[in-house]
Amino acid sequence: MSKGTNLSENDMVSYLKRTSLPTILVEGSDEMSVYNRYLESKINIENVKILPCQGRSMLLNVFKRRTEFKKAKVVFVADKDMWFFKGIPEEYDNKVVFTDGYSLENDLYIESFFNRLLDTNEARNFDDLIKELSVWFAFEVNRYQEFKYVLCDFHVNQICPEKFLSESFKESISFIEPPAHIVQAVYSEYTRALRGKNLFQALIRFLSHKNRESKYSRANLIEMGAKFPNPRLEELVKKIVGKFQEYG
Repeated sequence: MSKGTNLSENDMVSYLKRTSLPTILVEGSDEMSVYNRYLESKINIENVKILPCQGRSMLLNVFKRRTEFKKAKVVFVADKDMWFFKGIPEEYDNKVVFTDGYSLENDLYIESFFNRLLDTNEARNFDDLIKELSVWFAFEVNRYQEFKYVLCDFHVNQICPEKFLSESFKESISFIEPPAHIVQAVYSEYTRALRGKNLFQALIRFLSHKNRESKYSRANLIEMGAKFPNPRLEELVKKIVGKFQEYG
């Protein structure tokens, strides 16, 4: 699998017009790194090339131009993002392969294993943090549903540096209390519904604490999520392979 480079939309379309190699398009370099490092053997498609787009918008734009490269064997893989709550638009449903959860990080998160790494006190504090993050993210979900606008690219330490949501952070995003049913929807399925980057940041806050004898990094956890038995990831790989099989 090739590392590839970040191509523009037009360059990507030009490449797909010329290539005879089976190609997987993913959103960006982070996703490509996971596929290259950990999922090559699981996908097991000979000479498959993985190329990163410069975000989901570009990936979907290339998808819309697929009549320009009809002969190419291409599988598009994207995060659900806020469509996790809204539903996938019909034009992409069953045509683009989407993650089960909000993002690839969510599919890599093995709750039954990762949460066992926490001791009793850590687990309690982790759950408290997830509750606070669920309130914040429910606000973003509600804002998206009402205004089709979202701004959620924040680190956990900005959002909730201690036990509760930061008052200055809440002020900076014009926070208002979100509907309780959305908070519950996020919290009850947080491994799938909470933004994946923040989910891992929350876990790492405890698993990498300076007073902890055994420490884990994001890279450690991503590798475990990719290599250990993981039904969500296995289903994602199955869908990708299935899309290639449709080409015959």
